Order: sequence, then C-alpha cells, then structure tokens
Amino acid sequence: MARTGADIDFTKQTLELCFASNVYVVPDYQREYVWEEQNVKPLLDDIIQAFNFDPQKLYFVGTIVVNIGPDRYEVIDGQQRLTTFFIMLCALRKLYEDNGLDSTIIQNLLYSTVMNDYGDTVKSFRLELQYQDATGFLEKVFQGKIEENDKRTESTKKIADAYDLVLITLRDEFDKPDMLKRFTAFVLKKILFVQIETSDMSEALKIFETINERGVGLNPMDLLKNLIFMQVEREKFKELNAKWREVTSALEQINEQPLRFLRYYIIANYDTSGLKDGIVREDKVYDWLVNNNDKCHYKEKPFMFVNDMIAGVRKYVSYYNPSDENSGNAHLKNIALLAGKKYKLHLQLLLAAKKMNDAALARFKQLLESIVYYATITRTKTNYLERLFAQWCNSIRGITTVEELNEFVIKSVMPAVDGWKQDYKAIFMNLSIGMVQQYRIRFILGRIERYIDVQRQSQGDAAKDVTGLIGKGVEIEHIMPQTCNDPDRYNVKAEEYDLIKNRLGNLTLLEKSINASIQNDSYDDKCNEYEKSKFYLTQSLKKLVNVGANTAVNKMNERLRSWPEWTGKAVAERQEMLYTLGESIWSINNLL
Repeated sequence: MARTGADIDFTKQTLELCFASNVYVVPDYQREYVWEEQNVKPLLDDIIQAFNFDPQKLYFVGTIVVNIGPDRYEVIDGQQRLTTFFIMLCALRKLYEDNGLDSTIIQNLLYSTVMNDYGDTVKSFRLELQYQDATGFLEKVFQGKIEENDKRTESTKKIADAYDLVLITLRDEFDKPDMLKRFTAFVLKKILFVQIETSDMSEALKIFETINERGVGLNPMDLLKNLIFMQVEREKFKELNAKWREVTSALEQINEQPLRFLRYYIIANYDTSGLKDGIVREDKVYDWLVNNNDKCHYKEKPFMFVNDMIAGVRKYVSYYNPSDENSGNAHLKNIALLAGKKYKLHLQLLLAAKKMNDAALARFKQLLESIVYYATITRTKTNYLERLFAQWCNSIRGITTVEELNEFVIKSVMPAVDGWKQDYKAIFMNLSIGMVQQYRIRFILGRIERYIDVQRQSQGDAAKDVTGLIGKGVEIEHIMPQTCNDPDRYNVKAEEYDLIKNRLGNLTLLEKSINASIQNDSYDDKCNEYEKSKFYLTQSLKKLVNVGANTAVNKMNERLRSWPEWTGKAVAERQEMLYTLGESIWSINNLL
C-alpha cells in the first residue's frame, strides 16, 4: 500500500485479493453497465493472449476509484471493468462445474454466506449493483440461469450478453480441464489493478474527474454527471440521479447519442461566440462547461441546471418526433421526410427558440422547413450550416414575437438562402431520379400535391404533413415509360430518353393498385387510368376540371397545366410548373 495523504490510499489488487476480502457496491447514481461486445471481447482477447504468451507475468488493467464505507467500497470509477471481471468469474465457475472441477475457491470470491434478519443463511455477493432493475441480477448470472424476460433494461441485457460472450469464448479456448485451471490461476493471481481509496466522497469524485479529464473511456455526458454530483451533498445524490435519468431516458427513446444533444443544448442556450465558428466540438463539450460556470451556473445551482436540461431534452424529443400536426408540427414532420429521419441539425435552432410565443414558434417551424428544403436541394455543406446555425442561435434566443422573427428573417435568413439559391432553379429543372434519392422525389411531389389540395379546398396556408400521400400503396409513376422501344413517339431522341424519363417533370404519384394495371400503354390509355387517382397532379395531366365560376378549384387550375400529348417538351414544361408551385410553398418571401 502507498499512502499519499490523509484521505487517499493506493493499493495493488489482484482479482483474488480484491474479491476475497472486499465487498463493492455500484450505487444507483452511477452509470449503468454499458459495455458491449466491442468492449468486452478486446479485454478478454488481451487477457487470453497475455496468458498464452507468459502465464507468470502480471497483466495490468488500470485503476479503479472507490469511496470507503463502513463495511464496503462504493465504486466511483471502474465499475465497467469490475463488473466484467465478476462476470468472468461467474463464467469460470460454470465451466468448472461443467468439467467436474471443484469450484469452491471461485465461489468464495463471488459471495459469502451471511445470516439475514430472519435467521436464514443467504448469499452476500462481493459485487452489488444498485442501479435500476439490476439489484439481484448478478445472482442469476452466477447461477447461469438468465431468462429472456430477465433482460428488462439495457444494462441487464448487456450484462447477460457479456456473460454469454465470455462463457462461449472461454469454453472454446480452454476445452481441456488442465488448461482451464491454469488460465483461472492466471486470472485470479496475475491480473493486477490499482485501487485508489478515499473516505471523502468529494475527493473521490475529483479523482474520477482527474483520471478522465481527457474523456478516455467516457463521454462528456458521464463527466458532466460527475461534475454536477460534485456540487451537491451526498444525501441528494438519489434525487439528482432520478433527474439525470429523465435526461438520458428521453434521449434513449429516440436512440439519440447524448453528446449531440449536449452540443446543441449548449449552442442553443449560451453564447459560444468565443469559440471558433461558435461551435462546441465533441471533444470540447466538457471543457466548455467546466470553464463557463459564469454562464450556466452549475456550481451554485446544480438542480436548476439539470432541470433546465430536462426541459431542453423534452423539447428536443418533441421536436424530433412531434405527436401531431398542430402548431407548425406538420413542418417538422416534413423535414424528416425530406432530409431523412436522422437529420437533426435544425433542432439546435428550435432549442434556442424557447422565448417565442406560440404564433412565432409555429411560423418558425414553417421557416425551418423552407431552410432545410433549400439547403438540401442545393446540397449546401453541413459544416457551413453548422457554423451558420450556431451564429443564428445568438439572435434566435431573444426572439419573442412574429414581428421580431420577421426582422431576423429579413436580416439573417434571406441573405443566406438567397446565396444558396443562385443556381437553385437550374438545379431544380434538372432534378431527376439518380440526382437525388427517391424518397426526396416522393416528398417533393407529395408536398406539392398537398399544397394543391389545400388551395383547391380554400384552406389558405393550412399545413399538413405529407406522410399519408407518400406511404405504402403509393408509387412513383413514369409518365413516359421506363422502357420504350420507340422514343420518337414522345418526340425524344433515343440518346436522350433515359435522361428525360427520370426527370421530375416526367414523374407523378400513383396508387399501387392503379399502377399495377398500367404497362407501357400509350399516353391516352394511361390518362384514362390516371383519372381514377386521388392525386390531382396525376388526374389532371391531360385535362383540368373546372367547378362552377370563380371557385378555389378554378383559381388553382389557372396555376396548373394539362397536356393533350406527352413529349420531351411537356416534361420540361411540367418541371417548370412544379418549380413555380414549389416556390409558392417554400419561398422565404412568402413567409413574411
């Protein structure tokens, strides 16, 4: 043992010494077991390799940090490795029994027998997991009797997966009892780690922070959690951990990595203009928080800081996955259909908009659909958008009303989008399958169809997402067929046919049931089937249908075209019509 001061001790531990005399507790405020195959297997492979190379040589696996309690050690850092080693001992015990070997020594390292308050003799395991749904789970691992319904949480599932991986690997590697016994001796006596011990919880947390100050093995969310815990009294750990779980559980619902949320949360809520481009890089998230207490006040008001994070993550989840079409949410659903479900860059702007009143926020969501649309179609680079959005957050944080939002749009948004749009019309007029993903073609056609329907029904600018128009049962129909032996009938040169047939102007939405009856029919024959479609863009290809006089339907028809014949020229004309309709939907000018 090496003593460095009144509060900190260092001890060298082998697994045999560690579990023979100590009891470890992973408290409920700690990070749950998160190791997966890519974490467990390299450690296991390295240990096997070290054993095969020289079974007499010590194998060092790092440090763990513990807080000394009355009769046990509270694990502050190193619980992933410690839990994995406990799992390894459970697997070795099982292999000993399968090979008819005496497993008493291994069992004594895993648990001791004690008398409970009722006078019964029970097992007291050397490692106790106190976090959610893990209490008592290690006994199932020890017994090797893990049922599928035991894997109730991510942590218990990962523990069970780790046990299966270790058991299978060791069973395959050491199929002879003598080699299994020699390997077990190596594991117990030669695996070495340094245990850092302190009776001062605050000191233990500081040691944890120091060891992981570069984020080695941990992400900034874990380090931030530790940083916040350092600011509160021990008796408040459980309350704080419950709040912290609200943040992480909400992100788990949408399979979001906490690091991205942390970056967006900081950029949205605090002035980051002192950083290059105003962007908090992934490896600088924790450093920024440590150095900016004057902005976020996590030291003086840790609960307020966490409560604000909870409010932020709830909004983040609701914006990413809106439950309805109200209050502009249809536009957020459209963003996912246009840019892809994994697209989240716009969420930092929404997090910054927390002062906006309802009317301004609804308008802002509509604005975001336009911004993402133009950025996507013009292929504006993501790194540029990140810098731009970070700058915009500084202005958005102060916006409350529609009038203030309009000022921001005129001053900041329109100049940026106008810059992207210099070549936008040329890009749109060449949009085709192959140039952009088919799901984006579907979205553009569906969004324009929805706009036409709304205008024909005199619903003003009523917004609805287009999911129902482009879901199952709807296909992209090539008006000029995909396969044609006689391009001349469409007044198209043979060498140009493949290009023109995939242009947006030659594409339309059609129900699968109708499309199934259409082959390479003539344009007239196709149009007879198109008239059965619910999509007016498709119905009206050959003939627009007016209703009454001066009606909304007729007014909409004035902005549409029909074509008695289908030619290459008609494709270009229809693409121009779609461009004009698109500008009515997405133009930033129309939102003021």
